[in-house]
Amino acid sequence: MAALRVSDLYKRFGALDVLRGISLSAQERDVIAIMGASGSGKSTLLRCINLLDIPDAGEVQVAGELIHMTFDRRGQRGPADRRQVDRIRTRLGMVFQRFNLWSHLTVLQNIIEAPIHVLGVPRRQAIAHAEHLLHKVGLDDKRDTYPAHLSGGQEQRAAIARALAMEPEVMLFDEPTSALDPELVGEVLKVIDALAEEGRTMLIVTHEIGFARAVSSRTVFLHEGTIVEEGPSRQVLDHPRSDRLKRFLSNSPGGGRATSHLLGGDDLR
Repeated sequence: MAALRVSDLYKRFGALDVLRGISLSAQERDVIAIMGASGSGKSTLLRCINLLDIPDAGEVQVAGELIHMTFDRRGQRGPADRRQVDRIRTRLGMVFQRFNLWSHLTVLQNIIEAPIHVLGVPRRQAIAHAEHLLHKVGLDDKRDTYPAHLSGGQEQRAAIARALAMEPEVMLFDEPTSALDPELVGEVLKVIDALAEEGRTMLIVTHEIGFARAVSSRTVFLHEGTIVEEGPSRQVLDHPRSDRLKRFLSNSPGGGRATSHLLGGDDLR
C-alpha cells in the first residue's frame, strides 16, 4: 500500500491551469524531490494534497484512504466530510516556506499545542516528546525562546519539530530553504537529511538540486502543471532526457553540486 497516492490531479485558478493531470505515488520511506521552475505547480501540488487548495478533479489517498469529495449547490468541489480532512491532515506534516510559527508562543509551546489539543496527548507526555524533537533538530537551548528571537534557520527547524510532533506518516516540505539566507540553508538541509536516514516518507519541493541528488530517492520534474520527467534522482538529474529539464539544470550553478558540501559530500546515498 502506498503511503500517498495522487491520481489525475487538476487545479485551475481563474483562466490559469496550474495542475494538469498530475499522478504520483510515494511508498513508505520514499523521499521524493519535486522540482521545476517558478510557476510550474510544485507548491500547488502540495497544497492540494492536504486540501489547503481544493483540486478541481482527481483523487488523493493517504495510506490507502481516499479523501472523499463532493459538489455543493453552486457546483463547487469540496470535501464530503470535513472531519475526515481534519483527521487526514494529522497524518500529513506540512512545513512551509515562511515557517508559520505562532509568534505569541515559545518554541516549546508551538510544538506541544497541536498534540495536546488535537490528538489529546497528556501535557507531560507532549512536553517530553517535544524536548526529544528539539534535541533532534538541534534546538535544545531554544525551548523557551519566542520566534522573533530566532534566526531563520532556527525558525525553520522549530517548524519541522512542530510538524513531527503530530507523528505524521508523510512529511510535505514546500521549499523549506527558499526564505533563508545562504549561510543558514545547510543547517535545515542537514535536519531533513537526518529524517531521510530515519526512513521518513517525504515529498520535498526544492530548488536545491545538489540536495535532491544526494538525499532523495526519486525526483519529479514539473513544467506548466505536468510531469515532464520522473525516476531515480541520480538518473533524472545526471542524465536528463527532456530539453526542458536540461535547460533547468544548466541554469543552476554547477548543476546543483554547489549545495552538496552542506551535507558533507555528494555521495551520501
